Amino acid sequence: MPTKEITINMTKVRTSYIGSLFSIFLFSSLLIATSFSNAQSIEEQQPISDPVTDYMNAIDNVEAEYSAYSPELSDLYLGLGKSLYSRQEYSEARQAFQRGMQIERVNKGLDSLSQSPYLLSIADTESFMGNWDNSQKALENLYSINTKAYGQNDIRLLPVLDKMLDFYLNSYDERTASGGYANLVISEQIGSKIYNIMLDDMPLDSPDAPARYRRLGSLQYFIANHIKQHGEPSESGVSFSTGGSARRSDATTSHMHFRRGKMALQKVVESVVQQEDSTERDQAIAVAELGDWYLVFGQRFSAAEAYQLAYDVLETAEQPELARAELFEQPRAINFSLDTPPDNNKTPADQLEVSVTISAYGVPQDIEVLGDTENLSKEQLGSLRRQVSGQRFRPKLLDGKAEAAPHIVFYDLPAPKG
Repeated sequence: MPTKEITINMTKVRTSYIGSLFSIFLFSSLLIATSFSNAQSIEEQQPISDPVTDYMNAIDNVEAEYSAYSPELSDLYLGLGKSLYSRQEYSEARQAFQRGMQIERVNKGLDSLSQSPYLLSIADTESFMGNWDNSQKALENLYSINTKAYGQNDIRLLPVLDKMLDFYLNSYDERTASGGYANLVISEQIGSKIYNIMLDDMPLDSPDAPARYRRLGSLQYFIANHIKQHGEPSESGVSFSTGGSARRSDATTSHMHFRRGKMALQKVVESVVQQEDSTERDQAIAVAELGDWYLVFGQRFSAAEAYQLAYDVLETAEQPELARAELFEQPRAINFSLDTPPDNNKTPADQLEVSVTISAYGVPQDIEVLGDTENLSKEQLGSLRRQVSGQRFRPKLLDGKAEAAPHIVFYDLPAPKG
């Protein structure tokens, strides 16, 4: 065959081969695109997963394969209850928690500690339904099974007492003044139990001790402040069984809360001193907080002594004058909140700047709202002034002695009436 003819035939073969490859590539691309489109269509047709339905199906499967009291069911009922709770289906959630707890009791005993998460969830759910007595019963049951496991005064009770205290304090705002007071009566009894356990079983050098004692002091301030605002009912009708007398003493007054809070804050000072990494600054802050406590309860002489001691503690600190200026050169708002204290350095645009003079006794005077107040009503300005007047401050200290000083503070804009 001539060379020219062979070349022409080879060119035809090559062209035909390339065309076949292109056809295969095009077909494959169309097939992939069709498959992807079908997969998207199928995925879109799939129902969105519902946690409640998923838990109920899982429960049915376990019951069918094993039994109605299979140990695996308790966790499934806990998950079901939480899913129902998140949908605000509280009655159904309570039933799920109760069923899970019942399964725990059957498998692990009537006093099993594994019931704890169910009892806490039941208490929370009952509170959202307004069944406060049932919440209390669930928490008393929680306390009972823990004391049976550990005894009345074991340090291992602290975590469960913490959870119970959190419940009563967190639900305080959801209640009326009398209902909130009932929460505080129980909170105080729980706090007293925590305090006694710490005295017996928690060494002062424990890293947890300062924060725990501080919280107990703040609890007493919270209770005293409630009494100041709403008064103290002659008979609360509420008690919490922690092994002692359920009757509330008539001597429980704001002065009693002052004394209990003072004892807790004195323990803060002792425990801070005992900390392995404690600094003079840490110790000065703890002593100054005790001075703040005296001041807000009108114990001016004791406050002055505590402030002088806090000032003197820094004598041996690194750069003592700098430390003293940082802590005591300017007045500071006194805050015994149970929550995280606000950041006093923030000055957001939606806050009002207020000029005051803080007296040697921590009282705001010469209150003047700075900036544009044209958009504020007289009621809003009056509310702001009352808020500033009611605040107490740690005064400026010069050579350890309190003296009056000008100060700038920032407050949230008062909400308009109506």
